[in-house]
Amino acid sequence: MRILSTCLLVAFVLLPLLQAQAVTIPFFSNLPSFTLSVQGDKKLQATLRKELEELRKNSSALESYESPRDIAHYERGNLEKLLRSEGYYDAIVRESVEGREINYQVIPGPRYLIKSLDIIMPADLRAGFPGLPIGVGDPLQADEVLEGVQTITQYLNNNACLLNVDVTYQATVIHQEAAARLEYRVAPSPEVMVGDVQVLGATSVEEDYLRDKLNINPGDCFSRSKLDAAQLRLLRTNLVSNVTSQVSEPYGGIVDINFIVQERNHRTVTLGVGYTSDEGAGVSASWEHRNIFHRGEKLEVSSKVNKVKQSLESKLSIPRFFNDKQRFTGSVGLTGEDVDSYTSRALTLKGLVSRKLSKHRTISAGAELKFSRVDEKVDGAVEGGDPDENYHLLAFPLGFKLNTTDKPLDARRGATTALEVKPYLDLKNNSTSFVKNILQLTAYKTAESARYEPTLALRIKAGAITGAPNLELPADERFYAGGGGSVRGYGYQELGPRLVEIDANGQESLSDAIGGRGLSEVSIEGRFRFSETWGGVLFLDGGNAYENPRPNFSNLFWGAGFGVRYNTSFAPIRFDLAFPLDRRDGVDDHYQVYVSLGQAF
Repeated sequence: MRILSTCLLVAFVLLPLLQAQAVTIPFFSNLPSFTLSVQGDKKLQATLRKELEELRKNSSALESYESPRDIAHYERGNLEKLLRSEGYYDAIVRESVEGREINYQVIPGPRYLIKSLDIIMPADLRAGFPGLPIGVGDPLQADEVLEGVQTITQYLNNNACLLNVDVTYQATVIHQEAAARLEYRVAPSPEVMVGDVQVLGATSVEEDYLRDKLNINPGDCFSRSKLDAAQLRLLRTNLVSNVTSQVSEPYGGIVDINFIVQERNHRTVTLGVGYTSDEGAGVSASWEHRNIFHRGEKLEVSSKVNKVKQSLESKLSIPRFFNDKQRFTGSVGLTGEDVDSYTSRALTLKGLVSRKLSKHRTISAGAELKFSRVDEKVDGAVEGGDPDENYHLLAFPLGFKLNTTDKPLDARRGATTALEVKPYLDLKNNSTSFVKNILQLTAYKTAESARYEPTLALRIKAGAITGAPNLELPADERFYAGGGGSVRGYGYQELGPRLVEIDANGQESLSDAIGGRGLSEVSIEGRFRFSETWGGVLFLDGGNAYENPRPNFSNLFWGAGFGVRYNTSFAPIRFDLAFPLDRRDGVDDHYQVYVSLGQAF
C-alpha cells in the first residue's frame, strides 16, 4: 500500500511536465475553450496553439472581455500578427463560436522568403564581421530579423569604439513574389576612447571602492555595453538603489564618463514568525548594516527562538578580502537545543574565507571553535555512563559549491552541488577526533510554456562521520532525520538509530532517536503557479539516519503531502501538510504542519 501511494504521488507530480497540451481547469479560468486547425501545416498549428495558450495565460486585456465573440475577435487579431511574424503575410484566419467554444480555421498561404539582404556599415568595420544568422532564401521571421540586429550590435560593441551604436533594419515586402528585401543600417558615429572616470553622489560608501567595481579605466575603448555592465555591478553591491551614467561630448577622440549613484538605506530590521507541529511556534528577528566600515562590509545580528531551538548570532562579512574574488565571514553564535534525546548549549566562534573560482563555483576554508555542554537523556547513549559531557571542539571546514540556480529562496531552474568536509578535534580530550562529511545535490526544471508553469524540484543529501564510534560523538553533532527541512511528516529528529530500553518489569521498548554516523535523504516536489501570487505543491520525502557511516538509500522512511504557496516579492510563504507513510504506533503523529518563509529546498 505504501509503494502504491508513493507511485501515485510521483505520477501526480510528473504528469503536468509530461503533458503535451495543457488543460484548462474551470475553477482557475473563465475563458471559453478553443480548437485550432491550420490547413496543411501541423507544425505551424502546434506553434500557434502554444502561442495562443501563452497569450491566455499572460494577457490582462482578455479579462475585460465577457462575450466569447469578443474574445474570438481579439484572439484572431493576435493570430494574424503571429502569422505575419512567422512570414505568412497572406494568411487568412476565420473564427466561429458555438456556445462556450471557439473554432479557429487558418489558411496560411505562401511563406515569404528573403530575396536580398544588405548590411550598410563602414568598410573598416565590415571587414571582420562574421555574418548573420539569416540569409537569402530563409523565411522572413521576425525573431530571426531581430536576432540579426542583436548580432550586429554585439559585434560593434565588442570590436569598435563607437560613441553610439544604432542598428536599424527595413524589410520591404513584395506580395507578387511572396518575397522581401531586407536591409540593415549602422548609423554613422565617431570612435572614441575613455578619458576621466568618476563616481559621484556617494555619501558613506568610499568612492574608490565603487570605482573599482566599474572595470572601466582611462584609455579603454569606449563601449556602451561596458557602461551597462558597470552599472549592473554597482547595483549588485547592494549599496546603491539607482545608477545613471553621463558621457561627455567628444574632445580630441576622448569622452569623460560620470556615474551618478544614489545610495540605498544600509540598515534593515526584519521580523518573522513560523510554525511546525513538532517544534511549535517560533519567532525570528535580525538587524543588518551593509556598509559598516564604508566599503561594503556587512554586520548582521540575528536571533531565532522556538520551544526546541534558540540561537543568537553576530556575523561580519568582508568582501574583497586580500583579493577581489575572496570574502571573509566571521561569526560568534550562542545556541541552545532541547530535543527528546539530549539538551545542548554551545558557544561557537567561526572564521571562513570563500573564493569564487568562476561565476558558479566557490570554494571555502576556515576554522571553527565550539565550546558545548551536551546532556544526554537516553540511558546508555554515552560511553562510560556519564550523561553530561563538555566539549571543546576545534574544526577546519572545507567546502565546495556549484550553484547555477536562478533564485536562492524560490529556484525554478538550475542545480546546486554542495560538499563540506569538516575535521574535528576535541581540545579537552585529544583522543576524540572525527571527520564530518555532507554532500547535497538539488535540481530544478520548469516547464514555463505549460499551464501553471510546473516546476520539478529534486533534493538528495548524504552524510558520513568517520574516525570515532557513534556513542563517542557529541550528540548534537550526530546525524538525525525528520522535520520540515528533512523528511516532512515525521517529528524533528525522530528518525535514526534507537537503543533498546528495559523497564523495571523487564519489558523492552525503544528509546528516542540517539543519532548516527550516516545520513540519507531524498525529496521530490511538483510546484505549480495558479496565479502571480498563489501556488501549490505536491511532495514526497524519504530519509533516515544510521549507526553505520555509510549512507543507505534502500532503508528510508517516507512522508508525503501537499502545500500552498503565497508568492511575495521577496520569497514564497509556505504552508505544508505532511503525512508519514511509514507511521510507527506510539511514535509518529498522523500528520505534521509546517509554516515558514521560502521553499522547503
